Amino acid sequence: MSIDTSGLFGWASPDAIEGAAPALGKGGTSYLQSVEDAADTWRQLNAHYEGDGAAEIVDVFRTVTPHAELLEQTAKEAGDTLLAFASGIRWLQIRRDQLMVRVEAADSRAEQEATQCLAPADPLAPSPPVDLLLPAEVAALTNDYRALEEETAAKLLTVVLGDDAFVNEVTNKWGTAVTGFVGAAAKLATSRQTVVKVPTAKPVYVRYETSAERIRHMARGRWVSDGIWKLTSVNTFELRPQPSKLLYNTWDGYKNRVDADPSKWATTPGKFSELTNSAKGFKIGGGALTLVTAGLTVKDERQDAYNELLQANPGMDPDELDKRADAMGAVKGGTKAGIDLGAAAAGAMIGTAIGGPVGTVAGAAIGIGISVITSVEFDFLGGKSIKDVAADGIMNAADDFMESDLMKSDAGKAARKAADNVAEAAGDCWNKLFGK
Repeated sequence: MSIDTSGLFGWASPDAIEGAAPALGKGGTSYLQSVEDAADTWRQLNAHYEGDGAAEIVDVFRTVTPHAELLEQTAKEAGDTLLAFASGIRWLQIRRDQLMVRVEAADSRAEQEATQCLAPADPLAPSPPVDLLLPAEVAALTNDYRALEEETAAKLLTVVLGDDAFVNEVTNKWGTAVTGFVGAAAKLATSRQTVVKVPTAKPVYVRYETSAERIRHMARGRWVSDGIWKLTSVNTFELRPQPSKLLYNTWDGYKNRVDADPSKWATTPGKFSELTNSAKGFKIGGGALTLVTAGLTVKDERQDAYNELLQANPGMDPDELDKRADAMGAVKGGTKAGIDLGAAAAGAMIGTAIGGPVGTVAGAAIGIGISVITSVEFDFLGGKSIKDVAADGIMNAADDFMESDLMKSDAGKAARKAADNVAEAAGDCWNKLFGK
Protein backbone atom coordinates (compact mmCIF):
# COMPACT_ATOMS: atom_id res chain seq x y z
CA MET A 1 0.00 0.00 0.00
CA SER A 2 1.36 3.42 -0.95
CA ILE A 3 1.95 6.04 1.72
CA ASP A 4 -0.62 8.87 1.91
CA THR A 5 1.23 12.14 1.30
CA SER A 6 -1.77 14.36 0.56
CA GLY A 7 -1.03 16.45 3.64
CA LEU A 8 2.34 17.48 2.19
CA PHE A 9 0.76 19.32 -0.73
CA GLY A 10 -1.67 22.19 -1.17
CA TRP A 11 0.51 24.44 0.97
CA ALA A 12 0.56 28.18 0.57
CA SER A 13 2.99 29.43 -2.06
CA PRO A 14 5.99 31.23 -0.52
CA ASP A 15 6.60 33.02 -3.84
CA ALA A 16 3.07 34.44 -3.84
CA ILE A 17 3.36 35.47 -0.18
CA GLU A 18 6.72 37.16 -0.69
CA GLY A 19 5.33 38.96 -3.72
CA ALA A 20 2.26 40.28 -1.91
CA ALA A 21 3.62 40.99 1.59
CA PRO A 22 5.65 44.14 0.75
CA ALA A 23 2.53 45.72 -0.74
CA LEU A 24 0.96 45.70 2.74
CA GLY A 25 3.68 47.90 4.21
CA LYS A 26 3.72 50.19 1.18
CA GLY A 27 -0.05 50.53 1.27
CA GLY A 28 -0.03 51.47 4.94
CA THR A 29 2.72 54.03 4.43
CA SER A 30 0.92 55.52 1.43
CA TYR A 31 -2.33 55.78 3.37
CA LEU A 32 -0.63 57.51 6.29
CA GLN A 33 1.10 59.94 3.93
CA SER A 34 -2.23 60.82 2.33
CA VAL A 35 -3.81 61.45 5.71
CA GLU A 36 -0.89 63.59 6.88
CA ASP A 37 -1.05 65.64 3.67
CA ALA A 38 -4.70 66.41 4.35
CA ALA A 39 -4.18 66.97 8.10
CA ASP A 40 -3.04 70.58 7.61
CA THR A 41 -6.41 71.38 6.07
CA TRP A 42 -8.35 69.57 8.80
CA ARG A 43 -6.55 71.55 11.51
CA GLN A 44 -8.10 74.72 10.17
CA LEU A 45 -11.64 73.49 10.82
CA ASN A 46 -11.64 74.62 14.42
CA ALA A 47 -10.83 78.21 13.41
CA HIS A 48 -13.08 78.49 10.36
CA TYR A 49 -16.11 76.33 11.07
CA GLU A 50 -18.81 77.40 13.51
CA GLY A 51 -22.34 76.24 14.10
CA ASP A 52 -24.24 73.26 15.41
CA GLY A 53 -22.13 70.12 15.60
CA ALA A 54 -18.82 71.94 15.11
CA ALA A 55 -17.26 70.40 18.20
CA GLU A 56 -18.35 66.90 17.20
CA ILE A 57 -16.90 67.28 13.70
CA VAL A 58 -13.57 68.50 15.07
CA ASP A 59 -13.45 65.55 17.49
CA VAL A 60 -14.09 63.11 14.65
CA PHE A 61 -11.18 64.48 12.64
CA ARG A 62 -8.92 64.26 15.70
CA THR A 63 -9.08 60.47 15.53
CA VAL A 64 -8.22 60.14 11.84
CA THR A 65 -4.45 60.64 12.05
CA PRO A 66 -3.92 58.30 15.07
CA HIS A 67 -5.94 55.63 13.28
CA ALA A 68 -3.87 56.09 10.13
CA GLU A 69 -0.66 55.71 12.15
CA LEU A 70 -2.03 52.54 13.72
CA LEU A 71 -2.96 51.20 10.28
CA GLU A 72 0.53 51.97 8.93
CA GLN A 73 2.20 50.15 11.85
CA THR A 74 -0.19 47.21 11.63
CA ALA A 75 0.37 46.84 7.88
CA LYS A 76 4.16 46.82 8.28
CA GLU A 77 4.08 44.23 11.08
CA ALA A 78 1.62 42.07 9.14
CA GLY A 79 3.93 42.16 6.11
CA ASP A 80 6.93 41.11 8.22
CA THR A 81 4.90 38.27 9.73
CA LEU A 82 3.91 36.99 6.29
CA LEU A 83 7.53 37.12 5.09
CA ALA A 84 8.53 35.00 8.10
CA PHE A 85 5.69 32.61 7.18
CA ALA A 86 7.05 32.28 3.64
CA SER A 87 10.54 31.60 4.97
CA GLY A 88 9.16 28.87 7.21
CA ILE A 89 7.33 27.26 4.29
CA ARG A 90 10.54 27.16 2.22
CA TRP A 91 12.32 25.27 4.99
CA LEU A 92 9.43 22.80 5.23
CA GLN A 93 9.50 22.36 1.45
CA ILE A 94 13.17 21.33 1.62
CA ARG A 95 12.27 18.71 4.22
CA ARG A 96 9.30 17.63 2.08
CA ASP A 97 11.44 17.13 -1.03
CA GLN A 98 13.93 15.01 0.91
CA LEU A 99 11.14 12.95 2.44
CA MET A 100 9.35 12.42 -0.88
CA VAL A 101 12.47 10.83 -2.37
CA ARG A 102 12.37 8.21 0.37
CA VAL A 103 8.60 7.76 0.09
CA GLU A 104 8.76 7.21 -3.67
CA ALA A 105 11.56 4.65 -3.20
CA ALA A 106 9.51 2.79 -0.59
CA ASP A 107 6.41 2.84 -2.82
CA SER A 108 8.49 1.53 -5.72
CA ARG A 109 9.80 -1.39 -3.63
CA ALA A 110 6.28 -2.24 -2.48
CA GLU A 111 4.98 -2.15 -6.06
CA GLN A 112 7.78 -4.42 -7.31
CA GLU A 113 7.07 -7.00 -4.61
CA ALA A 114 3.38 -6.90 -5.42
CA THR A 115 3.95 -7.52 -9.16
CA GLN A 116 6.55 -10.25 -8.77
CA CYS A 117 5.36 -13.80 -9.21
CA LEU A 118 7.65 -15.11 -6.51
CA ALA A 119 7.12 -14.21 -2.88
CA PRO A 120 9.88 -12.48 -0.94
CA ALA A 121 12.61 -14.66 0.47
CA ASP A 122 11.01 -14.55 3.93
CA PRO A 123 7.23 -13.98 3.77
CA LEU A 124 7.05 -13.47 7.56
CA ALA A 125 9.77 -10.84 7.64
CA PRO A 126 8.45 -7.35 8.31
CA SER A 127 9.11 -4.44 6.02
CA PRO A 128 12.39 -2.62 6.53
CA PRO A 129 12.17 -0.39 9.65
CA VAL A 130 12.83 2.73 7.59
CA ASP A 131 9.65 2.05 5.59
CA LEU A 132 7.57 1.61 8.73
CA LEU A 133 8.66 5.02 10.02
CA LEU A 134 7.84 6.92 6.83
CA PRO A 135 4.08 7.37 7.54
CA ALA A 136 4.92 8.82 10.94
CA GLU A 137 7.45 11.20 9.39
CA VAL A 138 4.89 12.30 6.79
CA ALA A 139 2.33 12.95 9.53
CA ALA A 140 4.91 14.87 11.59
CA LEU A 141 5.81 17.13 8.66
CA THR A 142 2.12 17.72 7.94
CA ASN A 143 1.62 18.74 11.57
CA ASP A 144 4.65 21.06 11.39
CA TYR A 145 3.04 22.93 8.51
CA ARG A 146 -0.26 23.21 10.37
CA ALA A 147 1.60 24.46 13.44
CA LEU A 148 3.35 27.08 11.28
CA GLU A 149 -0.02 28.22 9.95
CA GLU A 150 -1.49 28.47 13.45
CA GLU A 151 1.58 30.30 14.75
CA THR A 152 1.37 32.79 11.88
CA ALA A 153 -2.36 33.30 12.44
CA ALA A 154 -1.70 33.96 16.14
CA LYS A 155 1.01 36.49 15.27
CA LEU A 156 -1.28 38.27 12.81
CA LEU A 157 -3.96 38.40 15.50
CA THR A 158 -1.42 39.88 17.88
CA VAL A 159 -0.46 42.46 15.27
CA VAL A 160 -4.10 43.48 14.80
CA LEU A 161 -4.83 43.66 18.52
CA GLY A 162 -1.53 45.34 19.35
CA ASP A 163 -0.71 43.06 22.29
CA ASP A 164 2.46 43.51 24.32
CA ALA A 165 4.56 40.35 23.89
CA PHE A 166 6.25 40.67 27.30
CA VAL A 167 2.97 41.24 29.11
CA ASN A 168 1.42 38.27 27.31
CA GLU A 169 4.31 36.03 28.34
CA VAL A 170 3.97 37.06 31.98
CA THR A 171 0.18 36.75 32.12
CA ASN A 172 -0.35 33.55 30.11
CA LYS A 173 -0.74 30.17 31.82
CA TRP A 174 2.99 29.35 31.77
CA GLY A 175 3.97 32.82 32.92
CA THR A 176 1.45 32.44 35.74
CA ALA A 177 3.13 29.18 36.76
CA VAL A 178 6.64 30.69 36.73
CA THR A 179 5.74 33.84 38.64
CA GLY A 180 3.68 31.79 41.09
CA PHE A 181 6.61 29.46 41.77
CA VAL A 182 9.11 32.30 42.16
CA GLY A 183 6.76 34.25 44.42
CA ALA A 184 6.08 31.21 46.61
CA ALA A 185 9.79 30.40 46.90
CA ALA A 186 10.65 34.00 47.83
CA LYS A 187 8.19 33.95 50.72
CA LEU A 188 9.98 30.95 52.25
CA ALA A 189 13.13 33.00 52.89
CA THR A 190 14.02 33.44 56.55
CA SER A 191 17.08 33.67 58.77
CA ARG A 192 18.20 32.11 62.04
CA GLN A 193 20.86 32.95 64.57
CA THR A 194 23.85 30.70 65.07
CA VAL A 195 27.37 30.85 66.50
CA VAL A 196 30.28 30.75 64.06
CA LYS A 197 34.03 31.09 64.47
CA VAL A 198 35.35 34.15 62.65
CA PRO A 199 39.07 34.04 61.73
CA THR A 200 41.18 36.98 62.87
CA ALA A 201 44.19 38.47 61.10
CA LYS A 202 46.04 38.87 64.40
CA PRO A 203 45.53 37.80 68.02
CA VAL A 204 42.53 39.38 69.71
CA TYR A 205 42.12 40.01 73.43
CA VAL A 206 38.75 38.57 74.58
CA ARG A 207 37.41 39.40 78.06
CA TYR A 208 35.76 36.72 80.14
CA GLU A 209 32.05 37.42 80.48
CA THR A 210 31.48 35.97 83.99
CA SER A 211 33.21 36.39 87.32
CA ALA A 212 33.48 32.61 87.65
CA GLU A 213 35.61 32.49 84.50
CA ARG A 214 37.80 35.34 85.71
CA ILE A 215 38.35 33.62 89.09
CA ARG A 216 39.05 30.25 87.50
CA HIS A 217 41.63 31.63 85.05
CA MET A 218 42.93 34.31 87.44
CA ALA A 219 42.68 36.84 84.61
CA ARG A 220 40.24 39.33 83.08
CA GLY A 221 40.57 37.77 79.67
CA ARG A 222 42.82 35.96 77.21
CA TRP A 223 44.47 36.37 73.83
CA VAL A 224 42.87 34.37 70.97
CA SER A 225 44.68 33.68 67.71
CA ASP A 226 42.61 30.91 66.05
CA GLY A 227 39.44 32.99 65.62
CA ILE A 228 36.65 34.20 67.86
CA TRP A 229 33.08 32.93 68.23
CA LYS A 230 30.36 35.36 67.25
CA LEU A 231 26.57 35.25 67.22
CA THR A 232 25.39 35.89 63.67
CA SER A 233 22.37 35.38 61.43
CA VAL A 234 22.40 33.10 58.41
CA ASN A 235 19.90 32.95 55.56
CA THR A 236 17.81 29.84 55.02
CA PHE A 237 14.43 28.71 53.72
CA GLU A 238 11.62 27.69 56.05
CA LEU A 239 10.01 24.80 54.19
CA ARG A 240 7.45 24.10 56.91
CA PRO A 241 4.12 25.94 56.66
CA GLN A 242 2.88 28.15 59.45
CA PRO A 243 -0.10 26.78 61.37
CA SER A 244 -3.44 28.29 60.47
CA LYS A 245 -5.14 30.06 63.38
CA LEU A 246 -8.52 29.55 61.71
CA LEU A 247 -8.08 25.78 61.37
CA TYR A 248 -6.48 25.50 64.79
CA ASN A 249 -9.42 27.22 66.51
CA THR A 250 -12.22 25.57 64.53
CA TRP A 251 -11.00 22.06 63.66
CA ASP A 252 -10.16 19.73 66.53
CA GLY A 253 -8.46 17.21 64.27
CA TYR A 254 -6.05 19.85 62.97
CA LYS A 255 -5.42 21.20 66.48
CA ASN A 256 -4.60 17.73 67.80
CA ARG A 257 -2.16 17.06 64.93
CA VAL A 258 -0.31 20.35 65.49
CA ASP A 259 -0.11 19.76 69.25
CA ALA A 260 1.02 16.15 68.80
CA ASP A 261 3.83 16.94 66.33
CA PRO A 262 4.56 20.70 66.24
CA SER A 263 7.85 20.06 64.42
CA LYS A 264 5.92 19.82 61.14
CA TRP A 265 4.86 23.47 61.38
CA ALA A 266 6.79 26.70 61.78
CA THR A 267 5.14 27.39 65.15
CA THR A 268 7.60 30.13 66.13
CA PRO A 269 8.23 32.23 63.00
CA GLY A 270 10.81 34.96 63.44
CA LYS A 271 9.81 38.59 63.39
CA PHE A 272 10.38 40.51 60.19
CA SER A 273 12.64 42.97 62.02
CA GLU A 274 14.92 40.10 63.06
CA LEU A 275 15.55 38.91 59.50
CA THR A 276 18.73 39.69 57.61
CA ASN A 277 18.57 42.28 54.86
CA SER A 278 18.80 39.49 52.27
CA ALA A 279 15.87 37.59 53.76
CA LYS A 280 13.86 40.81 54.01
CA GLY A 281 14.65 41.49 50.35
CA PHE A 282 13.39 38.04 49.34
CA LYS A 283 10.11 38.44 51.22
CA ILE A 284 9.54 41.98 49.96
CA GLY A 285 10.45 40.84 46.45
CA GLY A 286 7.89 38.03 46.62
CA GLY A 287 5.15 40.48 47.56
CA ALA A 288 6.31 42.99 44.96
CA LEU A 289 6.26 40.26 42.29
CA THR A 290 2.64 39.52 43.17
CA LEU A 291 1.79 43.22 42.87
CA VAL A 292 3.66 43.64 39.58
CA THR A 293 2.03 40.53 38.11
CA ALA A 294 -1.39 41.86 39.08
CA GLY A 295 -0.50 45.21 37.52
CA LEU A 296 0.59 43.57 34.28
CA THR A 297 -2.64 41.55 34.23
CA VAL A 298 -4.65 44.76 34.48
CA LYS A 299 -2.45 46.37 31.80
CA ASP A 300 -3.00 43.40 29.47
CA GLU A 301 -6.77 43.51 29.94
CA ARG A 302 -6.78 47.27 29.45
CA GLN A 303 -4.86 46.98 26.17
CA ASP A 304 -7.18 44.23 24.91
CA ALA A 305 -10.23 46.30 25.82
CA TYR A 306 -8.80 49.41 24.13
CA ASN A 307 -8.10 47.59 20.88
CA GLU A 308 -11.49 45.88 20.81
CA LEU A 309 -13.30 49.15 21.48
CA LEU A 310 -11.26 50.94 18.82
CA GLN A 311 -12.10 48.30 16.23
CA ALA A 312 -15.79 48.19 17.14
CA ASN A 313 -16.17 51.99 17.43
CA PRO A 314 -13.62 53.72 15.15
CA GLY A 315 -15.20 57.13 15.75
CA MET A 316 -15.32 56.85 19.54
CA ASP A 317 -14.13 59.94 21.40
CA PRO A 318 -10.51 59.35 22.54
CA ASP A 319 -11.23 60.42 26.12
CA GLU A 320 -14.27 58.17 26.36
CA LEU A 321 -12.26 55.36 24.78
CA ASP A 322 -9.55 55.71 27.42
CA LYS A 323 -12.07 55.85 30.28
CA ARG A 324 -13.93 52.77 29.11
CA ALA A 325 -10.70 50.84 28.50
CA ASP A 326 -9.43 51.83 31.96
CA ALA A 327 -12.65 50.62 33.57
CA MET A 328 -12.64 47.31 31.70
CA GLY A 329 -8.97 46.76 32.44
CA ALA A 330 -9.44 47.44 36.15
CA VAL A 331 -12.51 45.21 36.53
CA LYS A 332 -11.42 42.32 34.32
CA GLY A 333 -7.74 42.45 35.32
CA GLY A 334 -8.69 42.78 38.97
CA THR A 335 -10.98 39.76 38.70
CA LYS A 336 -8.23 37.61 37.18
CA ALA A 337 -5.66 38.80 39.71
CA GLY A 338 -8.18 38.03 42.47
CA ILE A 339 -8.58 34.47 41.17
CA ASP A 340 -4.80 34.01 41.29
CA LEU A 341 -4.65 35.35 44.85
CA GLY A 342 -7.56 33.11 45.85
CA ALA A 343 -5.80 30.10 44.30
CA ALA A 344 -2.63 30.90 46.26
CA ALA A 345 -4.64 31.22 49.49
CA ALA A 346 -6.42 27.90 48.84
CA GLY A 347 -3.09 26.20 48.17
CA ALA A 348 -1.61 27.66 51.36
CA MET A 349 -4.61 26.40 53.38
CA ILE A 350 -4.20 22.90 51.95
CA GLY A 351 -0.45 23.04 52.59
CA THR A 352 -0.83 23.92 56.25
CA ALA A 353 -3.48 21.21 56.65
CA ILE A 354 -0.95 18.63 55.43
CA GLY A 355 2.00 20.04 57.35
CA GLY A 356 5.74 19.61 56.89
CA PRO A 357 7.80 20.41 53.77
CA VAL A 358 5.49 18.11 51.79
CA GLY A 359 2.57 20.33 52.72
CA THR A 360 4.41 23.46 51.60
CA VAL A 361 5.31 21.95 48.22
CA ALA A 362 1.87 20.41 47.71
CA GLY A 363 0.10 23.63 48.69
CA ALA A 364 2.19 25.73 46.31
CA ALA A 365 1.69 23.21 43.50
CA ILE A 366 -2.08 23.15 44.04
CA GLY A 367 -2.31 26.95 44.13
CA ILE A 368 -0.24 27.33 40.97
CA GLY A 369 -2.19 24.50 39.33
CA ILE A 370 -5.51 26.26 39.97
CA SER A 371 -4.13 29.46 38.42
CA VAL A 372 -2.90 27.57 35.37
CA ILE A 373 -6.12 25.57 34.88
CA THR A 374 -8.26 28.69 35.11
CA SER A 375 -6.05 30.29 32.42
CA VAL A 376 -6.54 27.46 29.90
CA GLU A 377 -8.99 28.17 27.07
CA PHE A 378 -11.72 25.55 26.61
CA ASP A 379 -13.88 24.87 23.58
CA PHE A 380 -17.02 24.41 25.69
CA LEU A 381 -16.52 27.97 26.97
CA GLY A 382 -16.35 29.34 23.44
CA GLY A 383 -12.57 29.43 23.34
CA LYS A 384 -12.38 31.34 26.63
CA SER A 385 -10.76 30.49 29.93
CA ILE A 386 -12.50 30.28 33.29
CA LYS A 387 -10.85 33.59 34.17
CA ASP A 388 -12.21 35.18 30.99
CA VAL A 389 -15.75 34.01 31.75
CA ALA A 390 -15.53 35.22 35.34
CA ALA A 391 -14.09 38.59 34.24
CA ASP A 392 -16.86 39.04 31.65
CA GLY A 393 -19.49 38.20 34.26
CA ILE A 394 -18.11 40.71 36.76
CA MET A 395 -17.85 43.35 34.02
CA ASN A 396 -21.48 42.81 33.02
CA ALA A 397 -22.56 43.01 36.65
CA ALA A 398 -20.60 46.25 37.09
CA ASP A 399 -22.23 47.73 33.98
CA ASP A 400 -25.69 46.73 35.20
CA PHE A 401 -24.98 48.30 38.60
CA MET A 402 -23.76 51.55 37.04
CA GLU A 403 -27.01 51.73 35.04
CA SER A 404 -29.20 50.99 38.05
CA ASP A 405 -31.63 53.52 39.55
CA LEU A 406 -29.37 53.88 42.57
CA MET A 407 -26.41 55.08 40.51
CA LYS A 408 -28.68 57.40 38.48
CA SER A 409 -29.88 59.14 41.65
CA ASP A 410 -28.22 62.26 43.01
CA ALA A 411 -26.35 60.22 45.63
CA GLY A 412 -25.18 57.79 42.96
CA LYS A 413 -23.99 60.60 40.72
CA ALA A 414 -22.06 62.15 43.60
CA ALA A 415 -20.49 58.79 44.43
CA ARG A 416 -19.54 58.25 40.79
CA LYS A 417 -17.95 61.69 40.58
CA ALA A 418 -15.94 61.07 43.73
CA ALA A 419 -14.85 57.68 42.39
CA ASP A 420 -13.81 59.27 39.09
CA ASN A 421 -11.66 61.81 40.96
CA VAL A 422 -9.98 59.08 42.99
CA ALA A 423 -9.50 56.93 39.89
CA GLU A 424 -7.96 59.83 37.98
CA ALA A 425 -5.47 60.51 40.79
CA ALA A 426 -4.61 56.84 41.15
CA GLY A 427 -4.38 56.46 37.37
CA ASP A 428 -1.56 58.98 37.13
CA CYS A 429 0.54 56.92 39.53
CA TRP A 430 -0.52 53.68 37.84
CA ASN A 431 0.47 54.92 34.38
CA LYS A 432 3.91 55.90 35.65
CA LEU A 433 4.43 52.31 36.82
CA PHE A 434 2.78 50.28 34.07
CA GLY A 435 1.84 52.75 31.30
CA LYS A 436 -1.41 52.48 29.37
